[in-house]
Amino acid sequence: MLKSNWMRFKNTNMLSECLAKDILSIANKSINKNGKFTIVLAGGNSFINSYKILRESKSNWRNWYIYLSDERCLPANDKNRNDQKINEVWLNNGKIPKKNINFICAELDTKDAVKHYGLALKDIINFDLVLLGMGEDGHTASLFPNHFYNKNKSVVIEYNSPKYPKERISLSYSRLNKSKYVYKLISGPSKSKALNLWMNGEDLPINQIYGEVEKVYICDDVLTGII
Repeated sequence: MLKSNWMRFKNTNMLSECLAKDILSIANKSINKNGKFTIVLAGGNSFINSYKILRESKSNWRNWYIYLSDERCLPANDKNRNDQKINEVWLNNGKIPKKNINFICAELDTKDAVKHYGLALKDIINFDLVLLGMGEDGHTASLFPNHFYNKNKSVVIEYNSPKYPKERISLSYSRLNKSKYVYKLISGPSKSKALNLWMNGEDLPINQIYGEVEKVYICDDVLTGII
């Protein structure tokens, strides 16, 4: 049985359209109330359709401020970086001012990259919205199961990722939790095992971040054999 804040969709297209609509709604409310909208984007393929929909949508784009949940420590413009795909499908052709886009300079030395990103975050008390996906092992951003991360830091380094590349930079649990809304997207049959563990109370990275208001978007393809 899904919780009341878990929304179920027949396919990824329906999920992506609803998610994009909800993002735009939060953006408009935040801009009307505070004059700006701060959002933490997630990497990975699950969000690509929603980003494409946002690219073609209408909003007060000059008041959007973009951040990134995590980045792989690879050279700039490497095709495996999160920022590359997001730029390709949305931001390079979007209307958000470049000065409002705050990505992680993971091409730098890791400690320099952490310092640089920390400075970009220094004036943000709480994000308006954080987007999170989930890996097959229940990880989210670059926070992995059974790995220790300093809760007192906003930005942390992962030195031994189970997936390529080993080194990554991520917002911490504590920093991601400083958000009004946290929207999680779960799709794909390969995520079924981790979702089952989550639903049964297993302590996973994905369920350690919830913000003030949490909403989970689930595609039917991940629910096979669960409910």
